[in-house]
Amino acid sequence: MQLGPIPHEVVLLAYIGAFVFTAACFCYAIAADANARGASGDNWALFAFVLAPIAAPAYLLYRQRLPSRDESGGSLEQWAGAVGIGGLVTIVFTAMMTPPDPFTSVIVGVPLLVVAIPLVKLLCYEPGWRAAIT
Repeated sequence: MQLGPIPHEVVLLAYIGAFVFTAACFCYAIAADANARGASGDNWALFAFVLAPIAAPAYLLYRQRLPSRDESGGSLEQWAGAVGIGGLVTIVFTAMMTPPDPFTSVIVGVPLLVVAIPLVKLLCYEPGWRAAIT
């Protein structure tokens, strides 16, 4: 059995699925952090899902008014945040910097995603590496 080229629809569906998955991870991480700080995690998750590009800076500004956390987030929260932030940054970057072709987006996006997720985990969640995000 010989496999032919992958149809555009399959690549586009995978790209949309990746976007939905990273958005869900992003919303979960914001909701978990808001709940741990005594804010309404459900409202922040909804806000992050509807207005993701605005939600991250808005939450970082609002978070300064909230009390600090008793303990840092667990492994699931940290990886969800890394996948959410790294994935959304990758998707937005590839959408802006590549032609509107799903194959080109995948060619650029996958290597960028492989670099972005560990980098976000290191910068945002590892003690001693939290530059501006406290």
